[in-house]
Parts: sequence; structure tokens; C-alpha cells
Amino acid sequence: MTIVLDATAALAAVLHHPAKGSILGALESASVVIAPDLFVTEVASGLRRYASARQLEPDAAARLLESALGLVDRYVPVASLAREALHESVSLGVAVPDLCYLILARREGATVLTIDRKLERLLAEMRVGSVLRAKKLTRA
Repeated sequence: MTIVLDATAALAAVLHHPAKGSILGALESASVVIAPDLFVTEVASGLRRYASARQLEPDAAARLLESALGLVDRYVPVASLAREALHESVSLGVAVPDLCYLILARREGATVLTIDRKLERLLAEMRVGSVLRAKKLTRA
């Protein structure tokens, strides 16, 4: 199974989140893990928030960034997704970055691994792949 990993799930996987073990288990069972390359800046931005709030030391945030980036086997250039994401963003009223994950999953016939409930709802509405829901992840 191909998994599209989003930044929320990656952050949960490297931080002390209740779904951490389940997320890592899902990633281990994947044949390949992919993400749009905007994933890198989204994860870095998430870790910056923790460091700015003094919940993480800057060096620890940098190590966690490397760990999160290592969860992905292949990055897809966002430039190859942007035109379609923009078009659908306008018609759906959804943020372009969220649509990049959705479009990548649709193109690859992949499952999206996320703990973002808004993205989960969008994926369900668009009938894109199967979504590994946060609710299921926290039970494992």
C-alpha cells in the first residue's frame, strides 16, 4: 500500500502524541511513503511553533525534523500538483496545501495518513483513497 503522509501525522509520529505508535505501525506496513515537497516546510513550521513556545529546544526540533523527513521515501514536487490544486481550491474553497496531499493520493491511488480532521472530511467527500482516521489510530 502506498501512503501519502501529511505533516500532522508526521509531527504526531515524532512527538509524544497518543497516535504515535499507530502512525509508525501504519508507515511500517506501507510499501512506499510519499509526500508533496511542501511537507518539509509544513513540518519545520510545526516544530518551530514548539520551539518558539519553549516546549522544544532548537537542537531537539532540528533532530525531530530530520526524523520526520526520514519517514518519507519519495517527495513529489509541489509544482507538479499546484495547477490542479489551485483549480480545485477555487471551486471547493479549500486551502491549496491540503489539496496537494489529496491530489497526490488520487494520482497515486494511495491512502492518506493524517490526523487532521478537516482533511479527513475533505478526503471522504472527494472519495480519494481510503483514509486512516485518527479515531482508528488512537485505538491501536
